[in-house]
Amino acid sequence: MSDTRRHGERTVALALLGAVLFSVPVLNSFGADEDNLLFGIPSLYLYLFAAWALLIGLLALVLEASPAANEHPPTPPAGRDRDEPDRI
Repeated sequence: MSDTRRHGERTVALALLGAVLFSVPVLNSFGADEDNLLFGIPSLYLYLFAAWALLIGLLALVLEASPAANEHPPTPPAGRDRDEPDRI
């Protein structure tokens, strides 16, 4: 399996994970009760922030490991110096 295909599959998997993490049944499990606090913050707010941060972190890992991130910038054509101005 090629690296670009694996990169695409991981990106799709992260999108599906995000859809599951932010689906209504999962969010409803964090009721809006006043007793549902953690460190004085509603658990739903903590869950939303943690899931959001997790997805961003995982996406950063996937994108850093992508083949496009490892490519080198193109080199200038042979025979031209980078600092040489264009001549018309």
